[in-house]
Amino acid sequence: MTIYVGSLQYSPVYKSHCCAFGKACEEAGYSVKYLFSREYEWMLPPSVQEKTIFIGRSNSIFSMLKDTINLKNKLFINKVFSRDEPTHVYLHNYHLMNHFISRICKKNECTFIYHAHEPYVEDKHAHGGFQQYWLHLNEYMNSKLLGNTDVAIISSKEGARLFDKAYPWFQGKKVDVPLMYEDLGENLDLSAERKYITFVGPPVPAKGPEIFLKIVDYASKHNLGWSFLLISRAKINDSRFLNKNNLQVFCKEKISDEEYGNLIRRSLVVLTPYKRETQSSVVLVAYMYGTPVVSSNVGGLPEFVDCGKTGYIVDESAPVEEWIERISYALKDLPRMTVNCRHYFVENFSGKNWKKYFNEVLA
Repeated sequence: MTIYVGSLQYSPVYKSHCCAFGKACEEAGYSVKYLFSREYEWMLPPSVQEKTIFIGRSNSIFSMLKDTINLKNKLFINKVFSRDEPTHVYLHNYHLMNHFISRICKKNECTFIYHAHEPYVEDKHAHGGFQQYWLHLNEYMNSKLLGNTDVAIISSKEGARLFDKAYPWFQGKKVDVPLMYEDLGENLDLSAERKYITFVGPPVPAKGPEIFLKIVDYASKHNLGWSFLLISRAKINDSRFLNKNNLQVFCKEKISDEEYGNLIRRSLVVLTPYKRETQSSVVLVAYMYGTPVVSSNVGGLPEFVDCGKTGYIVDESAPVEEWIERISYALKDLPRMTVNCRHYFVENFSGKNWKKYFNEVLA
């Protein structure tokens, strides 16, 4: 059995999903190769790079269009498929070339697996700007791709509900599998000093940055002594985030796994005051490093926060005082919650758990 796994549209978190699956497959005795946009190359260790087939340099809508119309990419894909004869192809993140690959799979009797991270967005307005309009087109194209998909993977109850609502006609197999990650916190010192209350950006409308700013301002006004951290791969130009004495901004386009891990392991709490979310890698990676979460109660987020054990849930429309109260609860009980978070991640979201789902996904 030869398995291709990858993502042709660059978004850093998918590297961890792909490598967690690939490692589990290799441990099960399967042959694995990776399909990645060249934009992922800086993130990949040599052991993964040597097994990687790089296709294009997609990291935006424009570059995706450019890579798709490049005939050389399609000829190259045909060539490697003929050479390796994969039995399964598992892709994350939408890309126009996914359609081409799914048709090759159909022709060669190869199982095409697609991870539907965001099957359907009900409140598109929450995203604001161009993104809310792009979502309509993206969902239409996803529906076309799912017509050639053998196995669709869904990673939350909310995701399953939205998938069934948007694609009731789907003829393939739908499999519920939690989001899996490389476990980069295996040797974590849970007693290490922590300092920040952290928000992971960029501060786009759907992430509820206004709530985060209210929390920062309240803590400053009432002299709580809390230090806040905003992490973003996109440049922050909004002055509201740049002129606060109790808020540090870490902004870097290419944040390595090690850098991001160090920031989260130094965090007391991670905040996710989102307006909309199906499931959240920010939450699950926080758990990887033993960091509890205080989250809004929207979408699929309540599925992943065990109140009083791994964090707390706050109503999206609640006053800032309720956010402050829940953060205070987490800070007072941090040693116990840190252990709980780490345990919850290892037992449910670490790549070692993939073997539980192989029979359904690879059958």
